Amino acid sequence: MLTIPHRRIAVLSTGRQDWGILRELCRLLRADTRFEFLLFLGGMHGSTQFGLTRQHVIADGFVPIEELNWIPEDQPLDPDRQAGDAVWMTAAALRRQRVDALVLLGDRFETLSAGFGAALARVPVIHLHGGEETAGAMDNLFRHALTKLSHLHFTSHAEHTARVVALGEDPASVHTIGAPGLDNLHRSDLPDRTELERQLGLQLTPPVVMVTLHPATLGGDPAREAAAVLGAMDSVTATYVITLPNADPGNEPIRAAMLAWAAAKPRAKAVEALGERRYWAMMRVVDALLGNSSSAIIEAPALGLPAVNVGDRQKGRLRGVNLIDAEAEPAAVTAALRRALTPEFRAQAAAAPGPFGDGHASERMLDVLSSWVPPQPPRKPPVAVITP
Repeated sequence: MLTIPHRRIAVLSTGRQDWGILRELCRLLRADTRFEFLLFLGGMHGSTQFGLTRQHVIADGFVPIEELNWIPEDQPLDPDRQAGDAVWMTAAALRRQRVDALVLLGDRFETLSAGFGAALARVPVIHLHGGEETAGAMDNLFRHALTKLSHLHFTSHAEHTARVVALGEDPASVHTIGAPGLDNLHRSDLPDRTELERQLGLQLTPPVVMVTLHPATLGGDPAREAAAVLGAMDSVTATYVITLPNADPGNEPIRAAMLAWAAAKPRAKAVEALGERRYWAMMRVVDALLGNSSSAIIEAPALGLPAVNVGDRQKGRLRGVNLIDAEAEPAAVTAALRRALTPEFRAQAAAAPGPFGDGHASERMLDVLSSWVPPQPPRKPPVAVITP
């Protein structure tokens, strides 16, 4: 019988956007004696400007072995500088910790930098959520580039698996496991509505809408998109909980507009980050999502939660019946939000299961990892040439 050696598996989380997705895999790896689990926190987790979300991770019972703070506190945000710092910080941490493989999720520029750092440190990469499309953002380029830097692939849908294989990856290295963020469906430790109201200092009077708008880095003007969303919020009476944008280029005008709007409204609250426990708890009690977050497309369908997707940031993603797309114009967003809040659309959203699995993705990943030996040196099979 083949004996699989003990493996040191590091997981890198760079902010609120991926921790809730990675949490269950981290919990399973930590509890499994076949692995030595190492948690790396980077980027926005260590930045006060973006909510210092490392606190949420530590409160969740996880202790990072490396904290890679490539976002400077006393200088202007510069994605070029962040990307370069993320390369060398990640490579250095991987060498220090003698890591056998690094888990990376998604498509952000600093995640691609971490993948490049892993390649330079000769550490194989395990990639989650490859093969997806977001034509309105630079993330699309970063995601596909990271696929080519990776050695083991976990995708959220068969369509995404086919795209990873079409990019030249070995089919035996690609596994369709569903969206790991849906593993939060089975959690029993989330605050209820009363506790959320206490923590937020806001009465969650229905209808409640959670708003997250990030800059579409290959799309329209961020200020214009923010104005379209805020115009709809002015027109539709609701309680609004706003999570501020991430560190993508163009976040500043969105951030400023959302903060100013919320400060003037008694039924609104703007926060840097809810933390993954409160975010998932909010997903269970809100009546709709508004903005352009991927959670409206990936996680919300599993909850039967209506969502309005504004602009082109998520253009090209596989969609469920819960989603209403709207151009970044106040009238279009207003009409879409009003429709999303109707009982008829809520029933439609709840009628069909989401396309991204059943909430057991991390268990499937662990099954694959239990028999996977990270290649060393980290070579990949040659890409097959397809002739017409």
